Amino acid sequence: MLHKAQELGARGGTIFLAEGTTRSRFLNKVNPAHAHKELVMIGAGQSLSASLHEMVFQTFKFYKRRKGIAFSIPFKHWESTAENPSSNQESGDGYSAIITIVNRGRGVECVQAARKAGARGGTIVHGHGAGIPKEYFFPLSIEPQKDMVIILSKKETLQSIKDSILVSMNLAEPGNGILFILPVLRTSGLFENRMVEQRGAGS
Repeated sequence: MLHKAQELGARGGTIFLAEGTTRSRFLNKVNPAHAHKELVMIGAGQSLSASLHEMVFQTFKFYKRRKGIAFSIPFKHWESTAENPSSNQESGDGYSAIITIVNRGRGVECVQAARKAGARGGTIVHGHGAGIPKEYFFPLSIEPQKDMVIILSKKETLQSIKDSILVSMNLAEPGNGILFILPVLRTSGLFENRMVEQRGAGS
């Protein structure tokens, strides 16, 4: 899929090993555990995104059952948000997701940098980076393992957490990692929300 995406103009992507449920009765009898999946994340503009959706639909037959799914989410590159903070999309609960991808083993360091700026914690997902050179030969070259750090932040602390990660992880240098921000439409189970619910129940 990454090879096909590169033909359409994609620079590369990140592959995550994952598990997913299956509705196949046969597979459930053979192995009732979750099915192994691969999650492919590719950064793309609107035009490339439309081409990628058409590609997976036609080439990988996503119009058939159990072939896979694809979806798009909006994001802002950290340089763009720094230049134009007002362009950030407001989220329903006032949260944004700060996602940082760094080399394996640096995820904890990234979370620590975020905590210094007010973050309560974060989630680390392990994956593999995939770089596609202009002239490539099969098989696809898989780069060193990666840590993807997901941190939820309110608007008040978004800038300070982002700046702390950028400086601490030295992301301005090529190869150290990338950071981008996603709007969050709704949250459930966060510490702040539980405190509000408890106060409401007490009254």
